Amino acid sequence: MGLGDGNKKRTVVFGMARSGIAAARLLLSKGREVVCADEGGKISIPPDLSGAAMVSGKFSPGLLDGAAEVVISPGVPMEHPLMAEAASRGIPVISELELAFRHAAAPVIAVTGTNGKSTTVSMIGEILKAAGKEAIVAGNVGVPFSGVAESLGPDGFFVIEVSSFQLEAVRQFHPASAGILNLTPDHLDRYRSLDDYYRLKERIVENCGGEDLYFYNADDAGCVSVAARFPGRLAPFSSTREAAGGAWLDGDDLVRTDPGGARERIIGRREMGVVGIHNAENALAAVSSLQGLGIPAEACRRALAAFRGLQHRMERVAVISGVTWYNDSKATNVEAAVKSLSGLDAPVVLIAGGYDKGSDYTKFLEVLPGIKAVVTIGKAAPLIEKALEGRVQLERADSMMDAVVKSSRIAAPGDMVVLSPACASFDMFRNFEHRGEVFRECVLETGGMLG
Repeated sequence: MGLGDGNKKRTVVFGMARSGIAAARLLLSKGREVVCADEGGKISIPPDLSGAAMVSGKFSPGLLDGAAEVVISPGVPMEHPLMAEAASRGIPVISELELAFRHAAAPVIAVTGTNGKSTTVSMIGEILKAAGKEAIVAGNVGVPFSGVAESLGPDGFFVIEVSSFQLEAVRQFHPASAGILNLTPDHLDRYRSLDDYYRLKERIVENCGGEDLYFYNADDAGCVSVAARFPGRLAPFSSTREAAGGAWLDGDDLVRTDPGGARERIIGRREMGVVGIHNAENALAAVSSLQGLGIPAEACRRALAAFRGLQHRMERVAVISGVTWYNDSKATNVEAAVKSLSGLDAPVVLIAGGYDKGSDYTKFLEVLPGIKAVVTIGKAAPLIEKALEGRVQLERADSMMDAVVKSSRIAAPGDMVVLSPACASFDMFRNFEHRGEVFRECVLETGGMLG
């Protein structure tokens, strides 16, 4: 396929990680002419994409010659030169999320927010399956939406985790149920301001109305402000107050408004398979997202009792000499870490630090009464120590193994050691998964030495 043939209309897929590969595969299945482009080195493409042209290296305007549309991966910022070049030529740029939606027959339940997205979409998927519904969980949580977009008929449900990056280039994306879990500072290394970040999150509902549902955190002012302008149905959730029409925490019980408007108990917190107030809030969001679909309370209860959480999200790694070790590597901002640490019922030795994203680490003071000591790692270690100096025992570690060893010396039987970094991972690790895996290996190795 010659890129110089300007008479042929083609789709350029820019950014060839998982979502780009899935987008290209979907387009080829529809008989589209596809150009796969990536600014990295040599592109490694599966054999079934051999029908696409491959272009690697720094972006050149000639890439867009003859293009009818551009599909971008989430990692491509809107300030990239490709965007201005496409705009000057009148070539539409859409996200992989938008592409997948256009080919999906099943209704979409979409979840965004700063923290808790992956756990919430996984809970929604399990509740739907417990109720006998066909459901696929996809998006930012693992499987790209484009990879499964044609796998369900209209009676099924796609449950999609959506990031702000994916919402940057949507046009027709229209979920039947859309939720914002929370809005706290994040990704300030990509966006000019918090307002820009928040506005992008709000795009999840920009095409919704009528019978569409917006489920939202009634304790978050930003989420509430979106509700005030939303033209469809509302289902709030709250861990602090009654949320009529949605779900809330009543003492230790998760309850919801039933179809007749009465209070209906779902499950007690101690009956759930995961710990922490943040997981109770995720469960409340999951229940609220399904309001109006006739999902029985019993299906919700069974799913939430059986749900054991996701890797790297308050994942119990081991109990060693009476100390319980938790991997919460997915907590890549301080708000997520504070949520994870709230409501734990044992003294905590916290391992925190990594690549700083402009966070305010004084927010750890909110949960300081439950923290016995903080072991810091990574480039953000001095910033965390400055925020907490004189308020809690502090230890500096120069590696994950050093952090685990120092934590094991501080923790006593009955304590918890929690890796909840409040930072990005790439100063020391490939990603948050790699960080969590290294933590797990260090804990188990240390446990073997202690044993």
